[in-house]
Amino acid sequence: MILGYLYTDHLDIHADYAMEIFAAADLFDIPRLQAMCEKCMLKTIHIENAATIFLTADHHSVKSLRAKALKYILKHFELVSRSAAFEEMARSNVELVVEILRER
Repeated sequence: MILGYLYTDHLDIHADYAMEIFAAADLFDIPRLQAMCEKCMLKTIHIENAATIFLTADHHSVKSLRAKALKYILKHFELVSRSAAFEEMARSNVELVVEILRER
């Protein structure tokens, strides 16, 4: 997909692959593709993936995506905090959970 994007400057990003493409775009320093993935992730953010998006944004130091995911998590905290993604985030980076709880 990345090679196809590099050759055509176009990529239809499916929500199921946006995070993986986002990580690859960060790795290969392709900011426009990264922005396209960020837009896709924000369009499709929901209770089950909000924590994963927040964790990914934190890991890749993308402040705008991180802030928007945090805002979503805070708005829907009761439901997001019960998701499997939130539990996984808590296991892998407890500091992020502490930050969320402080913001509440």
